[in-house]
Amino acid sequence: MKITTAIFDLDGTLLNTLGDLCDSVNYAMLRHGFAAVTEEETRVRVGNGVRNLVTRCIPEEKRTEAMIDNCLDDFRTAYGERMMNRTQPYDGIIPLLKKLKKAGVSVGVLSNKYDLAAKSLIRHFFGDLVQVTYGERPDTPRKPDPTSTLQLLRELGGDATTTLYIGDSATDMQTAKNAGLCAIGVTWGFRAADELTAAGADALVHEPAELLPLFERGPLAVDAICKAFTERGFGFTYFPTAADALSYLTNTCAGKSVSLGGSMTFKELGFPEAFVGSTAVHWHWVKQGEFFQTPDIYLSSANALSETGEVVNIDGACNRVSGTLFGPKRCIFVCGINKLCPDLQSAIDRARNVAAPLNAKRLEKKTPCAVDGKCHDCKSPDRICRAMVIHMGPPQRMERCEIVLIGEALGY
Repeated sequence: MKITTAIFDLDGTLLNTLGDLCDSVNYAMLRHGFAAVTEEETRVRVGNGVRNLVTRCIPEEKRTEAMIDNCLDDFRTAYGERMMNRTQPYDGIIPLLKKLKKAGVSVGVLSNKYDLAAKSLIRHFFGDLVQVTYGERPDTPRKPDPTSTLQLLRELGGDATTTLYIGDSATDMQTAKNAGLCAIGVTWGFRAADELTAAGADALVHEPAELLPLFERGPLAVDAICKAFTERGFGFTYFPTAADALSYLTNTCAGKSVSLGGSMTFKELGFPEAFVGSTAVHWHWVKQGEFFQTPDIYLSSANALSETGEVVNIDGACNRVSGTLFGPKRCIFVCGINKLCPDLQSAIDRARNVAAPLNAKRLEKKTPCAVDGKCHDCKSPDRICRAMVIHMGPPQRMERCEIVLIGEALGY
């Protein structure tokens, strides 16, 4: 199910506003004889509206309503003059919004920043890439109350089942949940990933481009995906975060002999170093040229997974895929959410036109795909696509073959 509507938070999600917020707070603080605050102090105090930000920066013993009002007035004056001095869109945001517009996705912004400032920033930086912007308005409760979210959704003509709410804070995740929307947490903003997960994020993304697959396939239907794999005989486990999966994998492999296929996913997860002291681990081989083919557990990623329950891998030397077919007692495929495709054909397409070109470029292969990022079915001697393996079920003589799906983007 494709997503047709997106609601974005502003500060820490679309725009890095921290510098101008800090400068404006300090104008107000210094004007009243208070100590200046750092950008880090500003970062942890941002959220729930500018009045709360200003209040948190005033020394506790001076926090009278009159002082808060005066400092807030000074902040607003300063921010009106400074809000475009250091503020910039995060890398990748404008290309993302352009692609969403081209795809016909309706885009709105909901912020606890006062309404005039929110609208001015969106108009300046994004123009018609955003259809509707709501900031903090009189007589309307601010986030995480769902009132503004639902008003914005109606104005955009959206439906809750085909809408993503995207933000960088626990407040954003709570807002999405209160409005009955799918909550996507971004980790490039003002808050840490664990805060977003604890607040109920349905998925985390680490850069704007990782949002595009979510718009193409919709919110992750974990139960349906689990059923597709388990009906074929695979084991299946889903973890929202890489940290959760890492704990599971190290505990599962502790005390076992383990072999790892070459994998950017495992490199990003911290393997093989994560096994130090607990597991006899081999990276492809016992020693160079002598492959370890019969471990207790073989760990591999995949180039693609289909939501219909297939696993797709392409290989050159084929030692990586061979370990997923015969020899190990157990095989575990570990994949980030970016590897998930709607069906087998799209999984094959991803393996050939996404994963293989990226790996060819990483390995500095002299192939056409390393240049333009798409498969040419070339005859180059450097071609790394020598075999494609599609697991339609676990190999018969393997004790267990399982899928570990992680709700973050990992690897190629």
